[in-house]
Amino acid sequence: MPQGCEVLPNAAPDPSLAQPARVEVTEAIGASTIFSLFYDFHIEDGDLALLKEARLGPEANIAVRVPDGDAAAVLVRGPVTRQRISVITGGEGSVLEVIGADVTVELAREHKVHVWPSTTDAAAITELLSSAGLVPQVDLPSTVVHVETKNSLVQREPDLHLIRRLARRNGCWLWLEYDPVAAVATAHVERPPVSQSPAAKFYLAGDQRNIDQAVIEWDVERVVASDAGNRDVFGASDMDGSVDRSPLTGLADRALADIVGKPRKARLSVPVDDAGDLMVRSEAALIEEGWFVRATLSVRARVLKQVVRAPSVVELHGAGTRHSGKYVVSRVVHRIDDADHWMDVTLVRNGWN
Repeated sequence: MPQGCEVLPNAAPDPSLAQPARVEVTEAIGASTIFSLFYDFHIEDGDLALLKEARLGPEANIAVRVPDGDAAAVLVRGPVTRQRISVITGGEGSVLEVIGADVTVELAREHKVHVWPSTTDAAAITELLSSAGLVPQVDLPSTVVHVETKNSLVQREPDLHLIRRLARRNGCWLWLEYDPVAAVATAHVERPPVSQSPAAKFYLAGDQRNIDQAVIEWDVERVVASDAGNRDVFGASDMDGSVDRSPLTGLADRALADIVGKPRKARLSVPVDDAGDLMVRSEAALIEEGWFVRATLSVRARVLKQVVRAPSVVELHGAGTRHSGKYVVSRVVHRIDDADHWMDVTLVRNGWN
């Protein structure tokens, strides 16, 4: 069993199921979490028996649980979606790769055309998440009720795409969080959790060094302000939703708007019901553009003594005055085998010191 990692069919221990030699899990903001289970296999009684294992077959429900310090953490739970077989003839080395994703992929299987009657963005998202068996935790800034006599909410996409579209236009992220025992998923749709206390601390140098490698980069060619206006055709008045900087709390002393001198402005024109909703769209655009600092780290759970998750807040130390401080985890690639639990961690930041 790779570094205490457990593969749990239907989220329950099953000693009769063979454990993989290696596990990879990729969690990223803006995408469903993907898992790959790598099994070494060989011919038994003239057949490749593992290929017929129903617990690893189409739509089989799998949870992956790992040690997290003194506790445990479920990295992902969801259906098996495909397999890949690599066969080495004349000897050992054949590998079966079982690939799956979290339960949100089930929300993307059916394209729909639907006009939502008198609903808010939050109510529509909550209904869709609940119908998928997820516990919804939805906190959106927009409270506008979309009615059919004005700008109704029209769906022409799968449920997952609608959820992500509504979340994005509110400046929010979608992510799943699991109960460590039952692997029940809570679906969060909220703005990035920049106000959380740091869940982990990374040190680039000194006696506390716990990072194998780090790359830090920045890119200031991004929008910092929004010029948004529209005509309320129902009330015969003009709406102004302009915003001069991102409303998201900064993770450092200076946001991008404080750093650049020349104008960087977007022009938004979208159908909305009031100026407040238009302002939310402007804020969302600036929140998305605000992550101009990115750090990529290579760490090991055995050294760090814990598992890193997206989208937790972390602290980076030893990167100089400018780049030390708080970041948000936007992506983690977990690679687990008998030797260790490696994590390739991507951090983003909306400022510097």
